[in-house]
Amino acid sequence: MREVIVHPLPSLRTEIRDVPIPVPADDEIVIKVVVAGSNVKDWSHITALNIAVNSGDDIAGVVYSLGAFVQKTGEFRVGDRVAAFHRMLTPGGAYAEYAVAPAHTTFIIPDNISFEEAATIPLVTLTAAISLFRRQGLPPPWSPLPASAGPLPLVVYGASSALGTFAIKLARLSNIHPIIAICGASHGVLDDLLDFSRGDRIIDYRQGVEAMKTAVKDALAGLEARHALDAISSKGTWVPLAQMLHSSATSGPFQVSVVAGSNRYEDEDIPSSVEFLYTYVGTGHYGVYKPSMPKQPADKDSVKFDVEFAYVFYRYLARLLARGDFSGHPFEVIAGGLAGVEQGLNKLKNGEARGVKYVYRVS
Repeated sequence: MREVIVHPLPSLRTEIRDVPIPVPADDEIVIKVVVAGSNVKDWSHITALNIAVNSGDDIAGVVYSLGAFVQKTGEFRVGDRVAAFHRMLTPGGAYAEYAVAPAHTTFIIPDNISFEEAATIPLVTLTAAISLFRRQGLPPPWSPLPASAGPLPLVVYGASSALGTFAIKLARLSNIHPIIAICGASHGVLDDLLDFSRGDRIIDYRQGVEAMKTAVKDALAGLEARHALDAISSKGTWVPLAQMLHSSATSGPFQVSVVAGSNRYEDEDIPSSVEFLYTYVGTGHYGVYKPSMPKQPADKDSVKFDVEFAYVFYRYLARLLARGDFSGHPFEVIAGGLAGVEQGLNKLKNGEARGVKYVYRVS
C-alpha cells in the first residue's frame, strides 16, 4: 500500500512510499481509508519535534480487518463504514491507503453522513468534549443542564474554528447558554449554531482587545462567566480571555481550557483566580499526560478515565449524527488524493483554512 510521510523541515514536503498493509493489535481496527482529514497539529507538532512521520489522525473509511479482542465484542464487522481517531505520532496514520485506530476511538458512520463530512469529526470533536466535560466538568449532552438550573455562560475564543464550532454544538446539546462566541471574518458559520433567543452572542475580536472585553461584558448582561475555551491558544489569546472572566464576577474560581502544549500560561497579567486547563486529546487514548505538558489536572487519577469517556462519547456521537442532531465541519477537498497532502498541509501552515477543514479522497 501507499502512505505519506510528512517532512516538516527545512520546508514542509511529503514523500509517498510503499509499505505493507498494517496488522491490527488485539484492540485495533485496520481501515481502508476513503477520506483522510487534516488538522493544524499535523504540521505543527512534527515541526516542533523535527520528526518525519505519517501525521494524519482523522480517518473515514471501511473496516478492512479486526484485532482479536475487537472480533469478540461483535461491535464492528468487515465492510462497516467507520470514522476514527488514530493514535497520534504512531505508525498507521490516516495519510495512507490503509490506517489503524483503536476500536474505542472508532465509530460507525451513519448512512446520512458522507465520508468527507465524517473525516472532519473525530480528533477535534473529542478535543472539545474533553475540554468541556472532562477538564471543566460541565454537563455532557446525555445528561444536559436542567432548564431549572438557569444560565451557565460559556465564552469561546476562536469560535468559528473547527474546535470552536464543535464546542458550541456540544454546549448547546448540553443546554449551556449563553454562549459568547468570539471570532473574526468567518463569523457567518455561527449564525445557525447559536441560539440568540437564549442570549448567545457573536463578538468580533478585530475591534481590539479593550473593545472586545467591553462587548463581552455587555453581552453577559450582568451574568457571571466562569468557563471559557481558547480554541486558538496562540500569541497570548488566553490573557484577555482570563481577564474577561475575572471581571465578570466578584470572586473565582474561573476555568479556561487551552489546547497548545507549547505555552506555559503563566503571564503576569493573568488574574490569580483563573485556572488554566490544558487539553491533551491523547488522554483519550492513553489516560495520562506527558510529564512535560503544562497545566495538567490536579487529579491525575481521573485522567485515566478519559479512555472510557472516549469510548462512550464516540458511540453517542454516532447516535447524534444518525438522528441529525450533530454534524461535521464545512470541508474543502484538496485534489490529488495522497499527493495533495503536501499542498493541504502547506495551506494549513499558511493560515489559508478559513471556516473549513481540508480533506483528501484516498480511494
